[in-house]
Amino acid sequence: MGKLLICVGLALLLHVQLGSSYILSCYFTNWAQYRPGAGKYLPTNIDPCLCDHLIYAFASMDNNMIKTYEWNDEKLYGQFQALKNQNSNLKTLLAIGGWNFGTQKFTAMVSSAANRQTFINSVIQFLRQYQFDGLDIDWEFPCTRGSPPQDKQLFTVLVQELMSAFEAEAKKTNRPRLMLTAAVSAGKGVIDTGYQISQIGAVLDYIHVMSYDLHGSGEPTVGENSPLYKGPADQGQMIYYNVDYAMNYWKSNGAPAEKLLVGFATYGHNFRLASSNTAVGAPASGPGPAGPFTHQSGFWAYYEICTFLKQGATQAWDSPQDVPYAYNNGVWIGYDNVKSFQNKLVVARTDPLPPVAPTQQLQPKPGGGSGNGGSSAGSGFCAGKANGPYPDPTNKNHFYECQQGHTYTQSCAAGLVFDNSCKCCNWA
Repeated sequence: MGKLLICVGLALLLHVQLGSSYILSCYFTNWAQYRPGAGKYLPTNIDPCLCDHLIYAFASMDNNMIKTYEWNDEKLYGQFQALKNQNSNLKTLLAIGGWNFGTQKFTAMVSSAANRQTFINSVIQFLRQYQFDGLDIDWEFPCTRGSPPQDKQLFTVLVQELMSAFEAEAKKTNRPRLMLTAAVSAGKGVIDTGYQISQIGAVLDYIHVMSYDLHGSGEPTVGENSPLYKGPADQGQMIYYNVDYAMNYWKSNGAPAEKLLVGFATYGHNFRLASSNTAVGAPASGPGPAGPFTHQSGFWAYYEICTFLKQGATQAWDSPQDVPYAYNNGVWIGYDNVKSFQNKLVVARTDPLPPVAPTQQLQPKPGGGSGNGGSSAGSGFCAGKANGPYPDPTNKNHFYECQQGHTYTQSCAAGLVFDNSCKCCNWA
């Protein structure tokens, strides 16, 4: 079996990879330092034993060379790497790009062999200088937003040349090879336009599929941020905007399952309701209000969603898409919670998606199965039951996971029992 990789952090993202064991990889965003009060977050606030991999977002680029972005990045790099003093197994990566970075500088850099070589040389020197263990490419996205059609092939060439250079540098210096990962789109149209899937899949160490932001406040109706399945009202291109489709599309087009990382978002997109209708697909009049910490309309971090819920919002479950939503005083939010993460993880483990282990390992209450569950679709236990976990009355360490009427037997980790009150594995 492969390893499970989860990415989480102030970037408010999770990514999950194949297998029954797992690696926890976390994003730190260098703009979180500017959030007010309790929202402010620095590398010194990170639990160094929480994650196996930490990814620092983002670096920038000038004259085809990687560079710092924030005025104090070098200081924060030092704090970031100091976490290895408390966890010697910790690996750190540096992400370059992001949505606000755009595409122009990537396009210019990949346009010639000389420019690419300048970039690659600068990356190796930069990563070694600041003691990073690898690079995460976050080009959003090749062949869109002004990026020309030839960037599809040139992105592949860049990845291949980076890996070749990383391997040569490791051999020359007798140091561990630098890791190479990429954050990629979950949208079918962008995937088809921008990536040579099998070629980059053969090279990259991991592929972070950004299977979130699938609906947002720019749409005329309210929608889920990261639905597991398509909704009953989804038509046309909308049938592709769900985690199940995106991950299977990458896999079926040649991405190695053991390298695919399912994207999870610990944030949500909010809307202003345009009528008294509060169901998924109800008319919207624009983005909801900005949160007190993130200061971005149409977006709330999970801790801001928690406040919304505590203030009396009505919580509801979107059964067809297996994710929650909530509404109050004309504001609607689609998001993820423990239950929806568990459901996504179980489906990823048992369907053609990469199988994974539970996110609740991140919590005081570890949850989900230990990854050794098997399908027993013929048992009939889940016939007629809603999707979700159910206790096994004969064994407190076991539980059943129902998905689309199929029954899957799961086990909690050693020392844990299934707690029906939270639908999760808990301390005995």
